[in-house]
Amino acid sequence: MIQHPHRIAPRPAPDPLQQGFTLIEVMLALTIMGLIMVGLYTTLNTTLDTRELLQREVRAARLGPQLLDVIAEDLRRAWVVNMAEDKVFKGDARTMLGESADTLLFLSTVDSTTTYRVGEQEVSADLVETGYRLRPNPDLPDVLELWRRQAYHVDDKPLEDGLYQRLHDRVVAFELRYYEDRVLAHEPVEDWDAEDSHSLPAMVSIELGIEVGPRSADDRALITKEAERTRWYRRIVALDQGAALSMRVHPHPPTFTGATTAANGGTGGAQGADGDELDPDDPNGSGNPDGDPDGGSGGGSDVDLGDLLDDLFGGGGG
Repeated sequence: MIQHPHRIAPRPAPDPLQQGFTLIEVMLALTIMGLIMVGLYTTLNTTLDTRELLQREVRAARLGPQLLDVIAEDLRRAWVVNMAEDKVFKGDARTMLGESADTLLFLSTVDSTTTYRVGEQEVSADLVETGYRLRPNPDLPDVLELWRRQAYHVDDKPLEDGLYQRLHDRVVAFELRYYEDRVLAHEPVEDWDAEDSHSLPAMVSIELGIEVGPRSADDRALITKEAERTRWYRRIVALDQGAALSMRVHPHPPTFTGATTAANGGTGGAQGADGDELDPDDPNGSGNPDGDPDGGSGGGSDVDLGDLLDDLFGGGGG
């Protein structure tokens, strides 16, 4: 067979396994992968932001009530009995950074958070000086810090000194109001001093505003969203109803001049100054079994009960 001189032999079919990608195909694949990665990053970033926001909300929802629980427990166990000049409770209305930053100082029977070593044991106090103060945050000057005060011993200046523990570092406001009775419709007062009123308030209203989440000192963009970041918590705490009476009836047991105990007299009964046993029907030794301190002239005791009652009740006894 004669082959035509100008005819070219056909090329063999290319192997699919050795076939490469064109530049257009590579660019298109990279573009698709880039779009997928951007979408994944956006979704991941949104998920992380949402998770952090939820964590902030949960922390704030727990922290606010926990702080109020600590303050309420201290207030419910306020101590008033037998303190000189009734220096047991003092609340002052103050302002910092344009918001309420009130101060409260008082005595409480809550166990102290500080302890002292006695032998091999760490002992806490059953009666402490306590209170609450605020100061500007040194790292975030647009918010406040809430501090709890405690002193292990109650001294002659119960509303001064003590150790301070920081409860929260991003407080927006701390406002306290005091009610004279247990009627919410009545107008509360801003200040309360037991040394002047000689009583405790019947109720204390607490309003606390705190920031939801942490931020750094140079995070100024979030300051414009302060209203959105602040959570407010309110509570009304009723104090012990018997506290006001306790402040007026101080436990000073009377002592009768000239009376001795059975152990000293050696007769098994109460005795007068001359050693004679006192009449159970006439314990005052006045010779008047009816108990008239002014009647009769007999006696083993030189105490005038009228004067004794005046001493016990400040001249108002009878």
